[in-house]
Amino acid sequence: MASADPDAAPKKKRVLAPILALVVGVAATFGLTQFGPLAGLLGAAPAAAAVADTAPPVEYGEFTELDGIVVNPRGTDGRRYLMVKVGVEAEDAKTLARLDVLRPAAVDAVIELLSAQPVETLTDITRRDSLKTQILGQFNEMLGEDGPVSRIYFTQYVLQ
Repeated sequence: MASADPDAAPKKKRVLAPILALVVGVAATFGLTQFGPLAGLLGAAPAAAAVADTAPPVEYGEFTELDGIVVNPRGTDGRRYLMVKVGVEAEDAKTLARLDVLRPAAVDAVIELLSAQPVETLTDITRRDSLKTQILGQFNEMLGEDGPVSRIYFTQYVLQ
């Protein structure tokens, strides 16, 4: 028969105690760094702060696109071209419907503006916002009481 080892119980306690202490320590550290006074110490932000720091979602309106616009930039003698598609956003679909009626004039306005620019301007990505602003102004002037257009996008922009 098996005889009971008098030292077996103390050995189990000696092995079990450090494992239990380790598990409790890890759980306590996790709790303090995620939810307690040490939150954010290890790069984790409290949940409430994360929600408060998020920006509100961008609200978009209605869209249309003017495509098939190809121009020769100023000073290129026809050796270079810019092909663009212009996305137009407005809050009201009626504005875009009116712009669709005025599409030939709108496309012409974009062609006039872009073909008057030298290649240096058209290749400089920092100047694209200025071009968008100018197109926006021309469209809003064209639409008058039927406007306004809220944003302009270049959905295609290829310069060769």
